[in-house]
Amino acid sequence: MMSTSLAQFALAVLLALPAPTSANEGPLGSMSSAAEDARVVHLLNRAAFGPTSELLEEVHRTGRAAWVGQQLNPASISDPELDQKLSIYPALTMNGSELLENYPQQNPRDGPMGIGPPQRIPVEVASANMTRSVHGKAQLREVMTDFWFNHFNVSAQDGPIRYAVVGYVRDAIRPNALGYFEDLLRATAESVAMLYYLDNYLSVAPGSRGGGSGINENYARELMELHTLGVDGGYSQGDVIEVARAFTGWSFVPPRSGTPTFAFFPQAHVGGAKTVLDTTIPAGGRSEGLQILHLLATHPSTARFLSHKILQRLVADDPPQSLVDRTAEVFLATGGHIGWTVASVLLSDQFYEPKYRSNKVKTPLELVASALRATAADVSLGVAASRLVGDLGQPQLRAGPPTGWPETGDEILSPGGMVTRFEFGFLAVTDRIEGARVDAALWEPIVAIWGTDGLAQYLLGQLPSDTTRAALSQAAADGAEPGLLAAMVLGSPEFQLQ
Repeated sequence: MMSTSLAQFALAVLLALPAPTSANEGPLGSMSSAAEDARVVHLLNRAAFGPTSELLEEVHRTGRAAWVGQQLNPASISDPELDQKLSIYPALTMNGSELLENYPQQNPRDGPMGIGPPQRIPVEVASANMTRSVHGKAQLREVMTDFWFNHFNVSAQDGPIRYAVVGYVRDAIRPNALGYFEDLLRATAESVAMLYYLDNYLSVAPGSRGGGSGINENYARELMELHTLGVDGGYSQGDVIEVARAFTGWSFVPPRSGTPTFAFFPQAHVGGAKTVLDTTIPAGGRSEGLQILHLLATHPSTARFLSHKILQRLVADDPPQSLVDRTAEVFLATGGHIGWTVASVLLSDQFYEPKYRSNKVKTPLELVASALRATAADVSLGVAASRLVGDLGQPQLRAGPPTGWPETGDEILSPGGMVTRFEFGFLAVTDRIEGARVDAALWEPIVAIWGTDGLAQYLLGQLPSDTTRAALSQAAADGAEPGLLAAMVLGSPEFQLQ
């Protein structure tokens, strides 16, 4: 680990720096115009987990629009190297029965059984997510998978969700992350993870499962407040009750009976028509819930609510209402197609305005993934890197409340958190994260040949602000080693922001 004096010196310099108001558009060697360089870096900071030297070159060669177009069809992107890296996580390809067999609940006195205990499953999923974020070519899909998992949050610490989280990410979230929102909404509604997390498996016709059994409103309320309409979306408590009645009987086959899968139990369903948002839902058992999902997925309030959240992720913590309205129009006009809606943002002139660059604090996952990408790390095992995300305040798959982890700067960053972020940067550049190899000897020749400006440009994809350049130059003059200088770049406002 670095000496305390060096760490204090670097932090004192960096914490005193003002956040840049816009991306620096200085000269960038043989690349295209400085203005286009800044746009490409901005795009890759939002539509990917940060730029790499190879990806910068690719986007400059193909153009931003062509790259976004390719990203909208992730199934067409061949990525055998990523597939090889993910093969070390056996849980990813297992169904429920196989997970139960290979990751059994066991008494420690029984000795080793299968591959591991059930708590290992979410570790594998989180580690694989980290590997995908760093190495995956379908970057936009991974960004939106992270977004939608947080939107439809479940906690993998809760009971059978440890087994269900594999299918939740693999079968419900990731394949629908850029598709139609209604398909995504239905996939999450029918997932074992969501049915358990928000207690809908307990929601039944009063008395149908003995004394005390009855309707549970948790899922119905969060479905409208957090997943679709938003808290100001125009629904009432009466609507919550009606939706809860419609979703009675939506449950799953318990794990002891084999693979835990969605099941509808007619005997546990409250019969009769329901009225939701002034719309009559005819009696029809399971179809009532499907009709409600369609009603909510296509509602104008849902379009506005989701557009605001998407723009909060891609543009600004407080996106302009004009852009929210325009994005909502695209959402409705395309039948709720997520990919086309996102593309309308990424290809708009407003997205590239300087005031929207370097204005968002990176979440812990974004910070760790972007740092590993910037340092050209080879992530052969993502466990330690994923654990660092938790150390920075947002452990993957483990947010407790249904709202997920916060994504706005005022809720993410604190002075104490900044110290932890700098310490992480030093671990990254000095090859001290197990399973994520970085060539720590690279920084010395870069500084020797291109100076601190070249080092910053290598890690940022562009030159930093004048204040950061001056801080790096002064640190080098004071004898700071190349590894510390590289850590200072990762701790700079330009890298902490996107």
